[in-house]
Amino acid sequence: MNNWKLLEPTKIGNKTLRNRIVLPPIETRLSNLDGTASEIMAQHYGRRAKGGVGMVVVESTFVDDKASRSSFASSKLSTGNHIASKYLVANAIKEAGAVAVIQINHGGRQANPEAAGGQPVAPSNVGYAGNEPHVLTKSEIIEIEDAFAAAAERAKLAGFDGVEIHGAHGYLILSFLSPFTNKREDEYGGSVEKRRTFPTNIINKIRKRVGEDFIVGYRISGAEFVEDGLTIEDTSAFVKSVQDKIDYIHVSAGVYESMAFHMISPLYVDRAPIVHLAAKMKEVVDIPVIAVGSLGPKEGEQALQKGEADLISFGRPLLADPDLPRKLSENRLEDIKPCVRGNEGCISLFFKGCPIRCEVNPQVGRDKEYEVVKTNDPRNIVVIGGGIAGMEAARLADEMGHKVTLFEKTNEFGGRFLEATEPSFKTEGRGVVNWAKTQLEKSTVDIRMNTEASPEMVKDIKPDAVIIATGSDYIKLPIKGIEKAVSADKVLLDPSLAGEKTVIIGGGLIGSETSLYLAEKGKKTGIFEMREDIAMEDEPLSQITLKTRLAENNVDIHLNAKVVEILDDGIIFSQNGKEQKYVADKVVFATGLAPIPNKQFENLAPQIFKIGDAVQGRKIFECFHEAWYAVRNIK
Repeated sequence: MNNWKLLEPTKIGNKTLRNRIVLPPIETRLSNLDGTASEIMAQHYGRRAKGGVGMVVVESTFVDDKASRSSFASSKLSTGNHIASKYLVANAIKEAGAVAVIQINHGGRQANPEAAGGQPVAPSNVGYAGNEPHVLTKSEIIEIEDAFAAAAERAKLAGFDGVEIHGAHGYLILSFLSPFTNKREDEYGGSVEKRRTFPTNIINKIRKRVGEDFIVGYRISGAEFVEDGLTIEDTSAFVKSVQDKIDYIHVSAGVYESMAFHMISPLYVDRAPIVHLAAKMKEVVDIPVIAVGSLGPKEGEQALQKGEADLISFGRPLLADPDLPRKLSENRLEDIKPCVRGNEGCISLFFKGCPIRCEVNPQVGRDKEYEVVKTNDPRNIVVIGGGIAGMEAARLADEMGHKVTLFEKTNEFGGRFLEATEPSFKTEGRGVVNWAKTQLEKSTVDIRMNTEASPEMVKDIKPDAVIIATGSDYIKLPIKGIEKAVSADKVLLDPSLAGEKTVIIGGGLIGSETSLYLAEKGKKTGIFEMREDIAMEDEPLSQITLKTRLAENNVDIHLNAKVVEILDDGIIFSQNGKEQKYVADKVVFATGLAPIPNKQFENLAPQIFKIGDAVQGRKIFECFHEAWYAVRNIK
């Protein structure tokens, strides 16, 4: 496609954006501990602006020093001391040609008490995660309204083109608007109109402080997806009532209670799950509408063409590939590195309070440090294995100017990731395999397919470094009758090998996904896991959605259960000290991965690196990051 609507210029307020692509606010945890912006944070946002987005909305930034800080390492704009560092961020964005907006927020009931420095605050006594909030008095509410206005003025002084008011996701502003959390009976609650008082006052006070030539946007959860929560009819009516005072509406969804399916949906949730909310909003309001939520270029373009939105936010996709807009404009879709929505690094590390990372882009959070620069001292490098880790190591080494030879013993790239991405809910992962293959085809790497590397072959190349990425095999536990079972990869690649009723031994990520894959093909499946839960290595939101889909497909899950024997017609398992029989016509083992022996390659070059499954069973995050570590440390 050459005429992407995504690439058309558009206006917000008094600013013309070069295209309709927006980087939405994503907490990076790259601020300094005092809430000032670090140079790394400025580089992060500048890099995404350089990639071609039309507008950058800098992450949630708290407005006062009392209880507004929602999470560790949050960005802060509560005093004039923060203006200088925020200028670095605004300047980095604007110098790269994008419009710079910063989101201002108050954590409210969902603020982490340790991060906020005390008891969370809320309109009413409706807490979150067992934390009882302090119910705000009228004078405290007015003080917070004024804090938002003051923060907006500081944003203007720091050089931003606008602010985005965070009225979404269950934070303080949304909690006043919502009947789910606002039980007040004063001028700030009770009726629909009174619940609008707090957000309306904030909008009015901000506009008064910053003037008409400064963008004031608003992000809202179009629907909360909780009992007694806001619906799109409620939120669109509110936005219509204030649209003459704001310049755009950014339509997200959910609160923390509904986060997994509606706020930051993982790969187990279909793409574009909330674009319909933006479409409903657009039917009612006359200001630009931004759609967000698991959208790629295809889904974003479709939403624009159908008139469901005016601009599209790409969050995680712009972490995976900050050059997405530029590649789109150059009609290079095959070169856009896809986000797999595994949420490793971007979201999993959020819950831990650690700096942001991306599972397929190790440069995230260290853009300058990890900038790819051509080497002045090319080395001769051998990569053994064409799985995800080996492919990325070869690709990166070639990009840096090294001479690379890649051995792959089969006729296909991808390794264990091929069967892992066979289920329909893992197609985004298969996109990474296809992307990596395309990049290798365009590279100068000497690719030797159907060639099992031997020490003699490697020695003949006289490498300066060998990167061992030889992959893994499924662990076959010493269970009586194990020879009657098949490994998970076999049924993932050929579901006909599974029975109508299949036992899955192992409830880790592989076993859980295999069970879901078979269940969605109409087969009855039962998972037997020795630990107290399934998919424990998955990040929290992915685990929630995976377990929900397993339940919806009636997967029979047995925890703290040890399979002791495999029979012709099922298994014997031990649970709570009692042995029982479970009838099934096929048994599949998904009991983990062990590295394929690779000691024969360990002394063939001055530098040896092991990456990916050659170390132990890995997720895609480790495969990419270990590949980068190896290549960057070649001397």
